[in-house]
Amino acid sequence: MLCVNNRNLYADLHIHIGSARGRAVKITASRSLQLRSIIYQDAPLKGLDIVGIVDAGSMLVSAELEEMLHAGDLAELNKGGFLARNGVLLIAGCEVESREGVHLISYLPGLAAIKSWQQFLKTRVHNMQLSTQRVNASIMDIVKITEDLQGIFCLAHAFTPHKGVYGMWTDKLARQIGADINHIKVLELGLSSDTDMADTLTETRHFTYVSNSDAHSSPNIGREFNRLEMTNKDFHELRLCLENKDGRRVVANYGLHPRLGKYHRSFCPLCDKISEEDPPVTSCSFCGNPKIVMGVYDRIVAIRDYDNCHHPEGRPPYFYRIPIKDLPGIGPVTYNKLRQAFANEIEVMETVPIEDISRITGEKTAAVINDMRLGRLSISPGGGGKYGKVSQDSGCH
Repeated sequence: MLCVNNRNLYADLHIHIGSARGRAVKITASRSLQLRSIIYQDAPLKGLDIVGIVDAGSMLVSAELEEMLHAGDLAELNKGGFLARNGVLLIAGCEVESREGVHLISYLPGLAAIKSWQQFLKTRVHNMQLSTQRVNASIMDIVKITEDLQGIFCLAHAFTPHKGVYGMWTDKLARQIGADINHIKVLELGLSSDTDMADTLTETRHFTYVSNSDAHSSPNIGREFNRLEMTNKDFHELRLCLENKDGRRVVANYGLHPRLGKYHRSFCPLCDKISEEDPPVTSCSFCGNPKIVMGVYDRIVAIRDYDNCHHPEGRPPYFYRIPIKDLPGIGPVTYNKLRQAFANEIEVMETVPIEDISRITGEKTAAVINDMRLGRLSISPGGGGKYGKVSQDSGCH
């Protein structure tokens, strides 16, 4: 059955909460990153129709969610999800660290599912108020409880050296969990990889890829996002979209060039050097240190099945984007001009004619935005927790 009356919606499905009810939730996130501000300030600013909050398992966050429901600031939908008064759809998710040491996200349809999830967790974690807790449960335990609660399971930032399932745990997921891999439908690419890199692995072919910000601060919300083709804004439609059913689908992924990711290349903490040799780099060429932070690119080259990407039929394109605030030559004054002139940041990045941008901010700013759209910015790679750097010259290399 084909989807009719389709709508293209922009979604960032991995955003953290810094604090709720005046207390810390995600320790490494900005305390000003809060549920209400994400929905009513950040999402409209960025141009996001759907936001996925991955800390809903926290008792603090769920309590604040209930308060917003009672106040009428959110409404729980019959088909799942929470719709805000401004039209933004909130998807409640829970990110945890499994017994294997990898990060996983379970998106849940409603408040009852969140409370059942919390019942499952309360004897398996040390602190129900904090997010991304280590859980006394395996990957498949998390998959099963997610399915039981009619949720959507996702492998979080799957290739990163810190807590990514392929980045630090296994080169073949099927070898670890066997046929149960068929229960997993969604993989998050992470900031240091893209579709071309992920599609050098055979077993990722049946996954739907998502590109999300993993934002720990307000300015980073929407630095990666997805364009989704759905009929309505609700959880059921999102499930159909991520499972590529009934004409619902991910139309495109947008995100940082992998070189900008802070774990793209291998890094030696002793020499404080990001590797420049051909991948895979597994030890430092300067000092011989074998205990390097292996880069995502290096790791994928080490475990890949193909030298070049093999995209399955229908794989959405991946477009390289850089947040407006991070583009070379765009300072606060220019940024504010763009914000005042146009509806939101995604519109500036994607649809506003370059001539219109030039009229507002001048030719230099318009040129750098156009170069970003066309992939012509030069990028030096990041690694070991340090982001790559972007400059405007002859192009990405």
